[in-house]
Amino acid sequence: PNTALLSLVLMAGTFFLAFFLRKFKNSAFLPGRVRRLIGDFGVPISIFIMALADFFIKDTYTQKLNVPKGLQVTNTSARGWFINPMGQDTAFPIWMILIVSKPERKLVKGSGFHLDLLLIVAMGGLAALFGMPWLSATTVRTITHANALTVMSKTTSPSQKSQILWEGAPRPGQRGLALPDLSSSTAGISIFMEPILKYIPLAVLFGIFLYMGVTSLFGIQLFDRILLLLMPPKYHPKEPYVTRVKTWRMHLFTGTQIIVLVLLWAVKSTPASLALPFVLILTVPLRRFLLPKIFRDIE
Repeated sequence: PNTALLSLVLMAGTFFLAFFLRKFKNSAFLPGRVRRLIGDFGVPISIFIMALADFFIKDTYTQKLNVPKGLQVTNTSARGWFINPMGQDTAFPIWMILIVSKPERKLVKGSGFHLDLLLIVAMGGLAALFGMPWLSATTVRTITHANALTVMSKTTSPSQKSQILWEGAPRPGQRGLALPDLSSSTAGISIFMEPILKYIPLAVLFGIFLYMGVTSLFGIQLFDRILLLLMPPKYHPKEPYVTRVKTWRMHLFTGTQIIVLVLLWAVKSTPASLALPFVLILTVPLRRFLLPKIFRDIE
């Protein structure tokens, strides 16, 4: 019982501490450069604090991270050092880049934004030849990479919120943004940090996973519109999808999306999950042919 309770406390503590440090970045305390530094490294700070708390609790067992020593194959019965570099999974859908390349993020073309992802792909191909784990451009990591290349406007008052100026490589006359390079380098150095990483409880990592999942919801229009279902219209933000259409029509469209999402989840959670790709493809004619009969183009 004490193990379960302590694991819950470690997970919740890691999540709330990382979330607080994320918000602290835009607070009015400490100089701006210090706040940004604390906010950018809020996740490692949270892991360190909660792992340190677990280290000093001697009378309760918690499951720790299992880190292999040096470079070795994780599961020798599953694969060896040399594997098929072409992989077995399908290609990454090109439309997934829309998650990052939204107009709201004000992306600019620059070598820094693309070079880092190019290096990740190159390292993935090299790692495949030696049976090493891939550092892939997954959703959470890609969004974090975009956040690291984001330049925010300066605020003149505590009540004023920072706005996105641009995202991409540093412009002429500006210092380079080293956070993406530092993150990639740290991932490689972690191979030699086994004596330290073995003290991190799994509950702390679960708290980080929860944090990444929750923070990834921010900026997704469907999630924002779901929250609007619980708000009176007078508190709705001045967003185009709020001001250009009637409120009940917006809620109707949100409800339609929720029904489709629940249907996809239900299919995935049943023995019929093999048909999930087929059901997912059916959303295309639903969006192209059926919904236009209910909603106007502006909606």
